[in-house]
Amino acid sequence: AFPIYVTRDLERARQYARDRFQGEVQRRYGLVASSKADRHLLRHGIDCGFQATKKVKIGPWFNDPPDSSLSCCRLDVPITEFQAQGLELDLPIVCWGDDFRQEGGRWSLRAGMRTGPLVHDPYRLRSNAYRVLLTRGREGLVIFVPPDAHMDATYAALLEAGAVAGEVGEQVRVA
Repeated sequence: AFPIYVTRDLERARQYARDRFQGEVQRRYGLVASSKADRHLLRHGIDCGFQATKKVKIGPWFNDPPDSSLSCCRLDVPITEFQAQGLELDLPIVCWGDDFRQEGGRWSLRAGMRTGPLVHDPYRLRSNAYRVLLTRGREGLVIFVPPDAHMDATYAALLEAGAVAGEVGEQVRVA
């Protein structure tokens, strides 16, 4: 079984990852987030904006030991769908932004979200970005949905889709 947890508490998600892989220096766990969630997630201490993520050295982020300041295991610097594509972590913490959320019973884009002139289908682009983020885990994943009222429907939709809520780290497995 592949465990999928969902939480509104980012610190609890971080602690779960650290505890789960304590003493296993070869394991990799880290924060991943949508490139368009920057303004929303920044309010929760997650800087996934272009200026912050362009400074990430991807090789060390994925490969350095947990005690390295460049390691993903520090759980302080996220990467986006662009940097994560084709690479995996043992346990990613997917930081869900308001750029793609449930609203009125359906998935929708954040109102007023800018798109470039070459973007023909912004909805498909965002849904694919989250598909990339949700498929980076080898042994499961944790989804952090910020505890903002406008994200309640997204949290509920993830639960309905099969993610397990409650205390992150309970030994509950999702089939």
